[in-house]
Amino acid sequence: MNAGSRTYSIKDLENFCGIKAHTIRMWEKRYEILRPERSDSNIRHYTEEELKKLITVSILNRNGLKISRIASLSDNELLKEVMKYGSGDEQSDGSFKPGELIMSALRFSEDQFRERLMPFIAGKGLKESYIRVFHPLMQKAKALWLTDCLSRPQEQFIRHVIRSLIISEDLRLVTPPASESAAVINLGDNEAENNLIFLKYLLKQKGMDVVYTEGTLSGDEIKGIHLIRPFTVMVINLPAAEPEDEIKGFCNDITRELKLRKVLVTGRYDSNCTWSNGKTEAVSTPAEMAAWADRL
Repeated sequence: MNAGSRTYSIKDLENFCGIKAHTIRMWEKRYEILRPERSDSNIRHYTEEELKKLITVSILNRNGLKISRIASLSDNELLKEVMKYGSGDEQSDGSFKPGELIMSALRFSEDQFRERLMPFIAGKGLKESYIRVFHPLMQKAKALWLTDCLSRPQEQFIRHVIRSLIISEDLRLVTPPASESAAVINLGDNEAENNLIFLKYLLKQKGMDVVYTEGTLSGDEIKGIHLIRPFTVMVINLPAAEPEDEIKGFCNDITRELKLRKVLVTGRYDSNCTWSNGKTEAVSTPAEMAAWADRL
């Protein structure tokens, strides 16, 4: 991992990775995962190399690898592990070739990149395209950035164009009069936005009136939305490093207080659990998100 010249604050790392600052500090102290420099006033400063390492750690932790195991891996071993989750393997029919698609994005030509992606939507529909092509492509781009094969602007450009395609399909969606309201909430990291916009699209397909504000919100702001436009279904993205017991307690409380029918928690690696009397489920992949929406 080659370090860049820019430095980052612990708040920057929190925003990039969705890992709370107190968790980052604990990992530093207990496992020495990062070794930031400190200013004369004892403020932490992190390099680009350390940012990439923390993103790698967060991906592996979100996919079920314990932090104690992650801490024992060398940088090369970390990259090998994360590539397993960002490989974006080609489909057996040869229709998805991530290398070719990424090459078409390297010169930042939005029109050309969109032209390469649109046939997937025309042939498969947005739902299958996102699950089988767009999301794996973003994972592949993230893995290539972590290994210095892709620049940050190029990786962000790929996510941006995919987001614009989801929004375009969402705007074209013709739905019946809404029979129920839903809210899509992000309390985690901004990198979850494409998944959340995808879920908004799926809920609209189900005939729901969906509130989605983009950006990250607080717990109190969720209640503020509900006061103005009550909803009975909620999708909520939470930080990957947030303890499971705290998440369950939060979901139990808000489900009871707002009288919600269903809650979906995204960004978790353990998707085999339910709580709030079976009203809340946790998922980690777009395919699991779509399956949840289908069951509503």
